[in-house]
Amino acid sequence: MSSNYSSDPNKAASMSNPATPQSDRALPPAPQPLSLSNSSWVEPASPGSGGGGSQRRLAAGIVLSGGRYRIEKPVAAGGMGAVYRAIDTRFNRPCAVKEMLDEFQSDSERTQAVEWFEREATLLLDLNHPCIPRVRDFFVEGGKHYLVMDFIDGRTLGEVLDKVGDVVGNNGARGVTEARARSWGQQVCSVLSYLHRQTPPIIFRDLKPSNIMVTEHDEVKLIDFGIARTFQTQRQSTIIMTIGYAPPEQLHGMPEPRSDIYALGATIHRVLTHHDAANNKPSIFSFPPIRTLRPDISVAFEQVIMRALSPTIEQRWINAGEMEKAIINLPSITVVPPTGAIPLQGQSRLVNPQTPNNITPSNPSRHTTTGPGGAYITSAIGFINQGRIEEAYAAVQQAYVLEPNNALVHRTFGQIFARRRPAEIDRALQAYNRSLQLNANDAETHKLIGDIFLFLRRQPLQAIPAYTQSLRLNPNDVESHQRLAQCYEDTNQLEPALREYQEAARFAPKQPLLHQKVGQLAWRLNQFPIAERAFVTVLTINPADHQARFLLSQVYENEGKLIDAERECSYVVPMIPAAQQVLLRIRSRLGR
Repeated sequence: MSSNYSSDPNKAASMSNPATPQSDRALPPAPQPLSLSNSSWVEPASPGSGGGGSQRRLAAGIVLSGGRYRIEKPVAAGGMGAVYRAIDTRFNRPCAVKEMLDEFQSDSERTQAVEWFEREATLLLDLNHPCIPRVRDFFVEGGKHYLVMDFIDGRTLGEVLDKVGDVVGNNGARGVTEARARSWGQQVCSVLSYLHRQTPPIIFRDLKPSNIMVTEHDEVKLIDFGIARTFQTQRQSTIIMTIGYAPPEQLHGMPEPRSDIYALGATIHRVLTHHDAANNKPSIFSFPPIRTLRPDISVAFEQVIMRALSPTIEQRWINAGEMEKAIINLPSITVVPPTGAIPLQGQSRLVNPQTPNNITPSNPSRHTTTGPGGAYITSAIGFINQGRIEEAYAAVQQAYVLEPNNALVHRTFGQIFARRRPAEIDRALQAYNRSLQLNANDAETHKLIGDIFLFLRRQPLQAIPAYTQSLRLNPNDVESHQRLAQCYEDTNQLEPALREYQEAARFAPKQPLLHQKVGQLAWRLNQFPIAERAFVTVLTINPADHQARFLLSQVYENEGKLIDAERECSYVVPMIPAAQQVLLRIRSRLGR
């Protein structure tokens, strides 16, 4: 990982707005968008990357903030700041400490920088999104300002591209798989949508592969090296950007939320093709269509990215949320790059080296238990249901020998690997993806991929596309509706969560827990008529559900149906002590 502000100094630009005099300026009024700077680091800075200030870096063992943060080592340095890995001694957990060095030329310059630092530090403390490392603390010590934030283990997209971007395209192009690019794109859209909805909107301004980190679980985290420099240069209205990722309006000092959408399009284009925007013709804003370099990429995904890359603001996606929906609703991937067969532990002799790896989806009727390996598949599934995983593994290996291109065989491998968690989760995903390569329209396999992200990796945001695709193929699946609803609820997307719970309850009307979830979410959203119907349904199924009756009484109260509220609440007072206070309040409103 480079320790410079831009990972490619030849493309980094610091440009002054020509309409703004280069003198002290008042801070912009609150309605103007703020720029986001955030930092989380894991790898040591390269020798000589300290920007000339390495002699002033904190030494290992130094403690800050009254002994709470113990410095372990520097991990990045550049410009006016440095980042350290430290230990939060209160919780005995690693954290990242960002230091703003005090190297200002005048008191007014320092005052301006500190004011920006404190304003944005306070803003960052309030941000809460799974793709943003949380800022936990900020303080002043020894005349220097510090931010404390999550320490993220992972690699930047640029590093991932260099290490594993091995899908070969045309004219020297190479990159990551479409599946990974879709996942990353959707996650970044989600966090950009969150930032742009803030008041005032927060514009990241320098989105690029080196400012996006990917964890070992393929979770995206936004990072930014230049927090101190950004604060300092706000006074000069200087534009911090990277040529090749910044849209035309940013060159003129007029970034807006859709500028980040352009930068995301350029980032995905880069990780899919390794194409250098410096080679764009006739201008740097003229990206070649992705499929001219990577013909395995689906037409629909190419269209999503190229729309984001429109030099004209009005022709891009109207907002990041719309782009995220477009990615989620993409059809399943049917054109895939060649992949290797699944390695079988201790059983390499069973793999047929003549089996072609670049297989197009075949007749779904072949992906059943009616073929020569069917008995072994059936036995393996039975063993899985009994928890006899190693016996299931032995059985499906025999099925693989007989039917290496049966998608159900690979799906069964995935189920086995998923139950060997956590060591085998990656192999489970590999097996499921192989199964979908053979039979892309298997709703159950899409659902199983969602289950890995929801239940095993605890990444509900990444499970959403899989469950969405499963429901597109099998819209009546109660489990997929319920689990998709759980993903939306866990990521605080309450309205789509409510819709999915309602769908699940529609297909399973006798399951009281589904109606209970509908009622609770509708209540949280102040949709009291829906909540009322849901709790009444629960009580129709099970009149002894005291909790549902207590909730119904409060819904009635919110609807102004006080007599109904009193009746329902009085029933549960003997069973639920908290109901007594609610009952007194209702009777007070009734004048009793």
